[in-house]
Amino acid sequence: MRRTRWKENEIEDMLRELPKLKDDRTKAEVFARIHENKRKKHWIPLIAGVASLFLMVVLASSIIIDKKGTTSQEGSGSSGKLSISENKEMADLEQQDASNKENPSEDKQYNQEFSSKQAEIESKDKVSEMEPRKRGKEKTFAQAIYQDDLKNASIITMGVPDDQMNFIVPISIKLKHYDESDTLNQLVNQMSEIDEEQYGLSDYFPLDIKISQGNDMTTANIDFQEKSQLLDEDTLFLHSMEETLSYTNIEKMTFSTGGKQGAMFAHAGYLKGEDIPHQKNRTYLLYQRDKTSPRFLVPSNMGYQDFEEALQAGKGEADIEGISPAIPHDLKWERISSDGDLVIIQLSDQAAIENNEESLQALEAILFIAKDFGFEKVKFENAPIEEVGQLNLTEDILVPKAPNQVN
Repeated sequence: MRRTRWKENEIEDMLRELPKLKDDRTKAEVFARIHENKRKKHWIPLIAGVASLFLMVVLASSIIIDKKGTTSQEGSGSSGKLSISENKEMADLEQQDASNKENPSEDKQYNQEFSSKQAEIESKDKVSEMEPRKRGKEKTFAQAIYQDDLKNASIITMGVPDDQMNFIVPISIKLKHYDESDTLNQLVNQMSEIDEEQYGLSDYFPLDIKISQGNDMTTANIDFQEKSQLLDEDTLFLHSMEETLSYTNIEKMTFSTGGKQGAMFAHAGYLKGEDIPHQKNRTYLLYQRDKTSPRFLVPSNMGYQDFEEALQAGKGEADIEGISPAIPHDLKWERISSDGDLVIIQLSDQAAIENNEESLQALEAILFIAKDFGFEKVKFENAPIEEVGQLNLTEDILVPKAPNQVN
């Protein structure tokens, strides 16, 4: 066992056995040495304090930088802003920044390159932010095409039956500008390419007919095959072709069967030709098969005595699946007057109009009703706001060229 206690006599004996020590220094030398050691000890706390402060600054800086980097990475991961390649670009730029600090002469060129790269990555961020929303957003309303939209383009409009074949829905496709003499060829091409079902419409085109130029530029000849089914379903076919050709320069369609003049229809009888009416005095309603399909403005199957009656009918409920009013009940007017090709609608103080999709489609329905009654311009007076979409309610508005653009 270890001895835990020493006896006094033992300690004395051990001390006697130690070698003798002798200090040859004078008292003055001893005191001078002590004083010098004290002076050195005064600097030790100061140096330690400075070192501690420097260490704290370094640690704080690294923590801040780490937090910023972590936040940036977390934000990137949550929003999907930076791809792997972009993160690599940023890492390369930071490495380049460190090397440039050792070479101040290259700082200016580096800063320019760094700013350019940052701008490029931020631009990519904006695109990556917008694209998912763009893909996820449903297009619920197909807007009209106006004259200003056709500076370097032309339109093809086709009258397509709805999925229950109750109405003819005009849908429009904007193409690169072409000569009017090529309209019928463009029409035939689009009839072959269109996918009607994606819009909630019947799979109607292409048809087993030949469409060609008639006796002049304003006539289209339609040649049927013998015993064509279209001759039996003539009501739907004639309405579809009338709607389609009314948006072109064609004023008349002629018929032939197997190259011979005339066609025998099941309901309309024997016809050699038929004029294309451009003014039918109809109202407009909304058609939408389901929530994933776009909403289309659709003309009614019947005409009205006057413009105001047709406007009021645009607020009516139709007991037909997929059909709803195009004009809301709270869009009210006080009176309606006309001056030549201009119709003036005096809105009431309670007229509910906002700069949104619902108000835009209601106003476009009114514009197409006016177009169907032969008016070329519409003036909205006492409007609660100045603009709805691209429509300026403080000015006369030209009626659109065609409804329901789908491209």
